[in-house]
Parts: sequence; C-alpha cells; structure tokens
Amino acid sequence: MEPNYVLGMIFLVYLAYVLYTLYVTNQALKIPNYVVFFGVFTLYALLCNMFVSDELKEDGIIKYLYSDPLIQTFIAFLVVENISFPSKWMQWALKVLGLTLVLAAIVSVVQTFKPFFLLKTDGLIQGLSYARMQEYYINNPQEVTGDVDRFIDGYRHSIFSYINKVSVGVDTMAIFSILIAINSKKWIKTGLIFVSAATVGFLSSARWIMLNFFVVSSQKVWVGKNKLIKALQYGLYGIVLLTLIVVALSFSGINLEKFVEERLLSDSAGTRLLAFEVFFKVFPHNPILGTMGVDTEEVTRLLGGRSSQIHVGYLKLFYYYGLVGGLIYLTFLGLLLKRMRRIGLKSGYWGGFFAFFAFAVANLTLVIFDLFHYGLMFAIIFTNYYSTHKDQALSFSTESNLAGSKINYE
Repeated sequence: MEPNYVLGMIFLVYLAYVLYTLYVTNQALKIPNYVVFFGVFTLYALLCNMFVSDELKEDGIIKYLYSDPLIQTFIAFLVVENISFPSKWMQWALKVLGLTLVLAAIVSVVQTFKPFFLLKTDGLIQGLSYARMQEYYINNPQEVTGDVDRFIDGYRHSIFSYINKVSVGVDTMAIFSILIAINSKKWIKTGLIFVSAATVGFLSSARWIMLNFFVVSSQKVWVGKNKLIKALQYGLYGIVLLTLIVVALSFSGINLEKFVEERLLSDSAGTRLLAFEVFFKVFPHNPILGTMGVDTEEVTRLLGGRSSQIHVGYLKLFYYYGLVGGLIYLTFLGLLLKRMRRIGLKSGYWGGFFAFFAFAVANLTLVIFDLFHYGLMFAIIFTNYYSTHKDQALSFSTESNLAGSKINYE
C-alpha cells in the first residue's frame, strides 16, 4: 500500500477511538470553524467527483475514506484537534523532528553525488546508472513522465520520496517552522536547524521550496519588537548562510552557473504566466460550479504541451470548483490562518501560523489542495499545545517544568 494510505487508515481508526472516548466520557467533539469549512469543501469536491469519476464505485467506500487526500485531511483535522499528549512526549517529538531535519539535509547532500540514494524509483528504468538513464530518456522522450523529467532535471526529494513528491517541501518547511518558533538560547542548535532547512530547500532544486524557506525563516523578523534591527540581522545572517551554502556546493563539484540557468531561470517559470492566460480564457465557461475537477479538452489544447496543467494553485482551484468551491476553500484557509495568528498573538508561538502561511504561498506556484502532511498536522498539535503553555513557547530551556504535565487546550 501507499504510505499515505496506511496513515489514512490509522487516522480513520483513531478517529473512531476518539469518538468512542468522547462518548464514554460525555465530552463534545471539538470542531473549529476552519474544519467545518474544509469539511464543506471536501463534501462539495466529492459530490463533483461522483459525477465525473467511477473511483468511489471501483474502490469501495472504505478504501475511498482512507485513500482520498481531502477526506484524509478532514479526518486528520478532527483527530489532532481532539487529542492531547504528555509534555514529555512533546519534548521527544521536538528531538525527533530536529533529527529528521538534520538527516534530511545529509541525504540531500548525498543525493547530489548519488541520485538514487534513498530514492523511491517507481517509474524509472531500473538497473541503469544515472548517466545511462539520462541517455535512455533523451533517446526515448515518449517515456518521459513528469516525475522522470523532474528527476532528470535534478529535483531531489531527500528522505521524503517514499511519502509523495511535495512532502520534501511541505513537511520540511513545516518542521522548520515548528522548531525555529521556539526561542532557544543554544545558538549552535538554532544555526544547525537553519542550515539543515536551507540545505534541503536549495538542493531540492524547487523554486517554491526555496521561497518557502525565506517565508518561514522571516518569522524571526516579524515577530516581536525592533523589526528593523531584526530585518538587518536577518539579512546579514541570510548573506552568511547563502555564502556558506555556495562555498559548500562549489567544493562539492556542483556547477552553480548551470544550476542557476537551468533551475532558477528556466523556461518553466513561464508556465505560471501561461496559467493566467489559459485561465482567463476558460474560466468564464463554468464560473459558478467549475469543471467538477476535470481538465477539459479546451485547456489541453490551449496548454499545447507547454505545461501539464494550469500551474497556479488558486487559479486551478476556481477552474475546477468554480466560485462556489473556490470561495469555500479560501474561507477555510483564511479561518485557519486567523486561528493560528490569534494563538500566536496570545502565546508568542508562531510556528503553526508560518507553517500554514508557507503552504498558502506555495499554492501561488504549486497545485495542492489537501493538507494531509504530517508536518502540518504537527504544526497544529504544537500550536494547540503552546496556546496553554505560553512560557514554554518563549523559552524551552526549563525541561524540568515540563515533566508530567498534560495538554488541555480549547
């Protein structure tokens, strides 16, 4: 099974357990308003899907519940908003997330020399060296899929290829946001977190992940007082960090000039402009309900092979689900960010807000509507935790005060 299918089944079973526990203890299920709107959007999208797809009929209701990413997200929201953990577990979670980030950075570096290292290779020709594989796909362009093309272009998924292709960006940056939001006096640890996140982000070769790194790390500027001084510090630290990365990449043998030309300045950036051009031509045809989640022949013709889709998330959202679905989804996203911001103002912990803000920014160039990513779920858990543990959000050095306490958030 796909890893996310397994995780989806676990969440489905755990939701049943949560509901049973709440029933036995005579407690109400907590459903924040953002979860309500996401549930409405999920229902709308599923109803649309029933008209254009036989997936529900073919898979059956049980598999559909644990495999559809929108349903997975809705169930995960319900679970993480209705569970609590001992503080000792939260300490261990922080250590594990920190170790994950460091390991991801190490694997990203290794993959610059050994592209197949810790890589899920489904869809790639097996048994060939990287050079021979490049030669094979050049001679057989009809076999080049989107995933193959990204791999040949130098996209690196680090340790996350076993989950899905966007996890390297969404989960890494969510973990990064969770960790740097905690004010630590150990500057070596903080520096290691920044360097690890930057390494994964820049070696991924994905522009949206690089952008998300700057979005998440900028919280050190916007949070608190003396924003001008913090901005200057952020700029100075950023220059130092980028210099170290450039020097390290140069010594590793990576052609930086080729990287800038082929990735940062590649023609693929034009697909975003193409997305706007195509969207304004096709959206007026189905403005209210959208196309119910399918690409029409007109869109395929207008794209003309220059892009695989309308490559801007919010444009595709309105194209697929019209004004009805699009406005419901944007309401959900706005309410989620508003809730994260309110808790940030109250507790001083902004890890959750910037994790989800980075997700929102990513959809300016990415197309991803579900939030079923463990990094984002942890962002909610830690945000809820620090909403009632304000002092620990501001300083996490007093571990003795954490032992044995329980989370009890609204």
